[in-house]
Amino acid sequence: MDGNKRPIVELTLDAPQDAVWRAVSTAEGLHEWFGYDYDADHSGPARPDAGLAEEIRSMVDGSELHGRERVAFDDDTELTLTADGERTIVRLVVPDVEGANWAELYGGVADGWRFYLEQLRFYLETNPTGRRRTVYLAGEATGAQVAELVRPGMPWHAASIVTPEGHLVSVGADPADPDSAPVNVIVTAYGLDDDAFAALQERWAHRWQAVVKNPEIIP
Repeated sequence: MDGNKRPIVELTLDAPQDAVWRAVSTAEGLHEWFGYDYDADHSGPARPDAGLAEEIRSMVDGSELHGRERVAFDDDTELTLTADGERTIVRLVVPDVEGANWAELYGGVADGWRFYLEQLRFYLETNPTGRRRTVYLAGEATGAQVAELVRPGMPWHAASIVTPEGHLVSVGADPADPDSAPVNVIVTAYGLDDDAFAALQERWAHRWQAVVKNPEIIP
């Protein structure tokens, strides 16, 4: 890591460095865990590319690979990989701006990557099979409302649960926040056929629309 960089997100994965490297440095690997499915109809300021496939292709084309230890993206952020026996320490590092207010400058970047890296952890540590499909839910609600909505499930690290069906539910909300604010949730499932995925999407859409204001559901 360069001297003018500092880490803002760190997690240790129960997976070897080679497996993590493929997942973060290739288009095929990124498609297995990164982000959520969307198309040109849902592009916008937060989703600037015409679909997830194009977003991933842009990430790969705009990155520089350094051994099997560092992926440098064109926005000057980097993912670094450090082997720790059979585990791997993954860090998101950013430019170390002197005198910066880090919460303002990189808070959103850290939150977004923390959200996605839990998807990486799930993919590498549970080894799901079949095609990955996602449901993205956004709107306005309190953290407590979202926490209640996503139950039941087993806690999965920082801000996620695994449902009894084995789906990862990543929560972008502070459960302790009593105020209504923008919130989002990604439901990640593997190996569902079209009918099963449609049923999953319908269940979550029904629950989401009953709780949040200005609900958005993708796809």
